Amino acid sequence: MKKIILVVSILLFTQVSFANTASGNEALYKIVKDFESAITTKDRSKYFHLFYEGTVSWVGVFSSDDYNKEKSKADTARANGEPATKPMKTFPGDHVHFFDVMIAPDKNFNKIAFENVKIQHDGEIANVYFDYAVYHGDGVVKTFWGKKSMLLVNTESGWKINSAIHSVYTPEDKR
Repeated sequence: MKKIILVVSILLFTQVSFANTASGNEALYKIVKDFESAITTKDRSKYFHLFYEGTVSWVGVFSSDDYNKEKSKADTARANGEPATKPMKTFPGDHVHFFDVMIAPDKNFNKIAFENVKIQHDGEIANVYFDYAVYHGDGVVKTFWGKKSMLLVNTESGWKINSAIHSVYTPEDKR
């Protein structure tokens, strides 16, 4: 009987604690839309206004397929006595470099799309998770895609992005 009461209590507490995450999401959805829009329109001011003024953590993770292919190529090159750099599975970055790469004229990225946005927050901190895709050329060719997770803090000037991690898949991936 005690176990049943414990399970019911946990379930009730879980329902109550997650009930508040759906309310108040409008400002967080706006951050996602502004992030997408700032990159698409190459609006530097709008983009940098979205970020926390202190340190912002930024990490990317290449897909296992891409990493393994690059590692195999490098291993083969070294075995043949050719120079080869060791590929990285994860890579550090920052929001400044990311923006500069995304708007670089030689990259020709002209569309970025975010879908399946999921938000959890308690009013002070938030996790925003979504699928992304980056297109180039005529906007039909998908260059790379993945998932992105951003942590935000509610500052005196509103929600700000404090951390971002993302996976990277390319057309050669099986996904």
